[in-house]
Amino acid sequence: MNFTQLRSFHAVARCGSFTQAARDLRVSQPTVTEQVRELEATHGIQVFNRAQRKVRLTAVGRSLYEITQRLFGIVSETDQFLHVAGNHGAGHLRISSVLPFFIVGMLTAFRQRYPEIKVTVSAGNSARTLSSLLAYETDIGVLSDHTPDHRLFTRIHDSHAIVAFVSHDHPWAGRAGIRLGDLDGQPMVLRESGSNTRRVFETAVVGAGVAPKVVLEIESGEAIREAVVAGHGIGVYGEKSLPQDDRIKVLPIIDTDIRLNRYLACLNERRHELLVDAFFDVAGELV
Repeated sequence: MNFTQLRSFHAVARCGSFTQAARDLRVSQPTVTEQVRELEATHGIQVFNRAQRKVRLTAVGRSLYEITQRLFGIVSETDQFLHVAGNHGAGHLRISSVLPFFIVGMLTAFRQRYPEIKVTVSAGNSARTLSSLLAYETDIGVLSDHTPDHRLFTRIHDSHAIVAFVSHDHPWAGRAGIRLGDLDGQPMVLRESGSNTRRVFETAVVGAGVAPKVVLEIESGEAIREAVVAGHGIGVYGEKSLPQDDRIKVLPIIDTDIRLNRYLACLNERRHELLVDAFFDVAGELV
């Protein structure tokens, strides 16, 4: 087994491009191409389908990529451990979170305790967060309710209700709350289908026989709020997700308790990495 050849294969598979892989590895593209060809020739396999303009993995390539994801995840873990151990707490922790402002309190407490740790936070819905965890692109995920996955360690951090909200000049702005049935036939602005807020809300309305009219789907909480303010329809969101905004009126759903759990997650095999373990400990103290 040639580690350099595997590293080049892994980079191309991750990037979907020989050119980008070469940039990431800081070598020339011909070098990456030759290393992948040598890997294929040595083992009598084909890992990429080059008949199309876009580089695509073959069946063998997909299986090998699953292995190299684990391999280079361990390499990254080892490098991180040595870096942290040798630099008195320095290191880099990558977090992917639904609605990153959710975790500002956790980040503040963590950085107060470990000021030398660099933290990178990326945003995405729960489906994207799970994908980045499984691809070893993220160390910790903060996500909402999800389908259980045996590859993950998860822990509930907190829970909050889904509420409706309208613009300040909407006819419902004077109400203290609404019933779920009030949403039947009403124009609504919702998150994309991969959003757990959307999934949990739709499960509730279908179960109640309520059929809202979805007029806009937007892949951004901030954009949904602006669309509601502009009068496009009614929004629903987790109550802790909505910042204070005088332009909207929050309306609790008084006859139905629709709730979202928020989880901390990581890969099972990474649960006791130094930085992952430290973040879980700090977050646990805030509950």
